[in-house]
Amino acid sequence: MKLCQSIMDMDMPDYVDSLDSSYTMLEFENLRVLPNNTEEANGRCSMPAETITAESANTNLLNNGIGSLCSICGDRATGKHYGASSCDGCKGFFRRSVRKNHVYSCRFSRQCVIDKDKRNQCRYCRLKKCFRAGMKKEAVQNERDRISIRRSSYEDNGSLSISMLTQAEAMAQQYLPLSPVHSADIAMKKVATINDVCESMKQQLLVLVEWAKYIPAFCELPLDDQ
Repeated sequence: MKLCQSIMDMDMPDYVDSLDSSYTMLEFENLRVLPNNTEEANGRCSMPAETITAESANTNLLNNGIGSLCSICGDRATGKHYGASSCDGCKGFFRRSVRKNHVYSCRFSRQCVIDKDKRNQCRYCRLKKCFRAGMKKEAVQNERDRISIRRSSYEDNGSLSISMLTQAEAMAQQYLPLSPVHSADIAMKKVATINDVCESMKQQLLVLVEWAKYIPAFCELPLDDQ
């Protein structure tokens, strides 16, 4: 108890005042804390293997934009699309705007708020924010070229091969968070709550989306059908 009280009485530096005010909340969420001493940097600090595996899986998800927020409207991002973490709505909007060469205009001062509720009110400011977030026209064109190649290959083959489906399954498994397997009695497990079920369904849905992306026939479907 004395040790805990001593720690609580120590003067801790206030790091909040030293932060650059130009950072956005999204940038703070993506910051990674680096080890601040040689012992941790050399990996001498012991950490369970399953913890390292889980952290690596979560890092891979974040690097691919999964689980973060859409950098355009702030909705839940489904991945990194055309160079920026975005939701399916902003992804489809950017793709349609580029492919059809839409020219939008703003009825106000070109500084409209683009969020989940107001993202459809001004297409000019929404498209501008897509570019500011890092989306690139070239990525849309490259995607169209890849779809054309896949379509030709699909027409030549006539049907989906087992190897193609197996490859899609293997690629999708990369997005499945790894968790340690325990052989304990199932009676000792806690009863899953509704939040647990929803979280499990969300993870499975993300894996299903990634799996479908590697099937040529799925990519050829209109966005609404997808």
